[in-house]
Amino acid sequence: MKKRLRDREQQKKLFDLIGAGTVSPRFLVNKLYELENKKLNIDYINLENFYKKDEEITNEDLLNFIDENNDQLKVEYIDFKYALINPQNLIGINEFNKEFFDKIDQIENSILNGIKFDAIISEFKLNSKKIDDYKFTEKGDEIQKKIYEARNNNFDIFENKENYVIYKIDNIEQKKPDLNDNQIKKEVVELISQKNKFDFNRGLLEKIQNEEFNEEDFLNLGKNQIKSIKLNSIKDNNTFEINSVQMLYSLPSNSFTLINDENDNIYLAKIKDYDDMTKQMEQKDFEKFLSKENTKIKNDILKSYDLFLNEKYNVDINQIAINNVKNLFQ
Repeated sequence: MKKRLRDREQQKKLFDLIGAGTVSPRFLVNKLYELENKKLNIDYINLENFYKKDEEITNEDLLNFIDENNDQLKVEYIDFKYALINPQNLIGINEFNKEFFDKIDQIENSILNGIKFDAIISEFKLNSKKIDDYKFTEKGDEIQKKIYEARNNNFDIFENKENYVIYKIDNIEQKKPDLNDNQIKKEVVELISQKNKFDFNRGLLEKIQNEEFNEEDFLNLGKNQIKSIKLNSIKDNNTFEINSVQMLYSLPSNSFTLINDENDNIYLAKIKDYDDMTKQMEQKDFEKFLSKENTKIKNDILKSYDLFLNEKYNVDINQIAINNVKNLFQ
C-alpha cells in the first residue's frame, strides 16, 4: 500500500515537472498559428444532383428491393381489443376517488388472475373497440400506438392522461410490406433512396482512396456544377460541418475527399491551395498559441509514458471484466 502511494506521488511529481518545464519553440507555435488561421481554397460539387430521385424509383425497383431484403422489411401487424376506463364510465361520476381506484385495483387483479378480457369488460360494463391489422404509424391514434409499442405484453392496463386503458392483443403477424399502403410505399422509397446515395458515395470514396480519381474525373463529374469557396480558418464552419473543415485542412493540395454540411448534404471537394499568411501574429495571439502548443506537447509526452508502461509491464486488458462493466449501463 505504501509503495503504491509512493509511486503515485512520484508519478504526480514527474507530471508536474514535465508541465512546468515544457516550453514550445517559437517555430512550432508559428506552425500551429498558421495551421489554424491560414485560408484554404477549395472547389466542391454538391452530390445531391447525382443521386437517383424518388420519382425515378419504379415499382420494379420497389419489388426487387423488398425481395432482396424480405426479412428485414417485414412489418408487424396486430389484432387487438381495448376499452377506455374513467370515473364516468366506471363509477358514474367525474371524480377520481377511492371507489374508482379500488375498482382499478380489481381490474388489475383480474388480469393477473387470468380472467379473460371479455369477462372483465362485461363485469364492469365497459365498451370495447376491436382493431384488426393495425400497423404503427407516427400520425396514428395515440392510444393505439401505445398498445402497439406494448405488444410484447399482450394483456394489460395502463394510464393515459384522463383515462385508463385495458387492452388484449389477439394476434401478431409479420407481413411483407404492402405497396398499396401509401405510408409503407413512401418508407420503402426512402430506404431505396438512402441506399442509392450510400452506394454512390462509397463508390466515389473507394476510387479516391485507391487513387483512381483525378482532376479530369472531377471536371467531368462537375461540368457546370463546380463551386469555389475560401475557408478563412480551420474553425470556419459557415458552409461545411466543423469536422469536415478540420479534415480538409489536414489534406495536401490537389487531393479529393467527401465532406458534409450541418444538414448532412454530401459534397465532393478538391483542395486547391492555401493563401500565404499575411497577418502577423500579435503578442496576445502568441501567448494563446504557446499555451495550446505546450498542452499538446505535454499530452504527447504523457501518452508516450503510458505506452512505455504498457510495454514494460505488459498490461493485459480483461475483456470479460470490461464487458461486465458495459452491461451495467445497458
